[in-house]
Amino acid sequence: MSARLTRRTAVTGALGSVIAAMNGWKAFAEEASEIPWSYPIAWPGRALGDGFVIRHGFACENTWYHPGWFHTAEDWYTEGRETGGAGVYAVGAGEVVFVGSDYPGRVVIVKHHEGLFSMYGHLEYEVPVREGQKVRRGDRLGAVYYRTDGITPSHLHFEVRNFLIRDDVNGGNPQHGVRCGFNCAPGPGYWPINAPEHPVDLGWRNPLHSLHLIATAPTAETVIVAEFVGSALELWTDPGDHERAELVQTLQVAPGERLGWLKTATRAADRHDTSALAYRLWYKVETERGERGWVQTARPSMRESGSDGRPSMVELALIPEITAG
Repeated sequence: MSARLTRRTAVTGALGSVIAAMNGWKAFAEEASEIPWSYPIAWPGRALGDGFVIRHGFACENTWYHPGWFHTAEDWYTEGRETGGAGVYAVGAGEVVFVGSDYPGRVVIVKHHEGLFSMYGHLEYEVPVREGQKVRRGDRLGAVYYRTDGITPSHLHFEVRNFLIRDDVNGGNPQHGVRCGFNCAPGPGYWPINAPEHPVDLGWRNPLHSLHLIATAPTAETVIVAEFVGSALELWTDPGDHERAELVQTLQVAPGERLGWLKTATRAADRHDTSALAYRLWYKVETERGERGWVQTARPSMRESGSDGRPSMVELALIPEITAG
């Protein structure tokens, strides 16, 4: 492989046009984070998010469950086993402002500050929190509900949005006649693809991007290699669609291997992109041998796709080494 191979030539055509000069990207690593965050799900004794995939991403179409609609959340599934029973945790500090519904399963909504809410759907009906309770990052909110209805496997429905109740979404005048519309805090969970609005126009945000934009620096010193990455990671000089990005080398790695976490690069959480191709998340890492480079952390996968043939699944190559509590 040529040492001058660039990200432009390596990325497939499906990833779209190159964005000049990193337009829309943001990198963080200047100072310690004042607002720590973490992923919303974990198995006991493992890092939050380790062993999970986002089977249906934000603004993706879920053809086998809700064809013709954009997903307003991320569905987190474990790899290779039943997801029911997995612990669900607050992604950041805040106040529980809603506990209830039958989604099926309970819904918990946390208000982090004015204009930032996280929602956790399909939880076991007995939850350890109540409305008005203050929570910290990593506090347990419940466990994933075991689905036995045959409609969909057990999973966590995770949203980030800027509203609790919005009149035209889940308030007094909900559009499109969706389930859980009228004065229903959880809201519909989906939005019609043929509607004039993109979900971000209504206040939903790309959850993965949102979490990485909250913090001003990495919230852990290390990341671990995810289970399904395989045996290799590509290191690049720059992240993503950067014109200057060049392949440095291919690292031979093993699941669970630790790398130093130096910087993060992502894009705005309110872009009007659709499908898993909209996800842009890169980590700058360092090996024990001192090798440094950028790794594509959020990877679109064709294991799930929309009716237009574009991917709906996102696989996470690297997981921040953050545990609950």
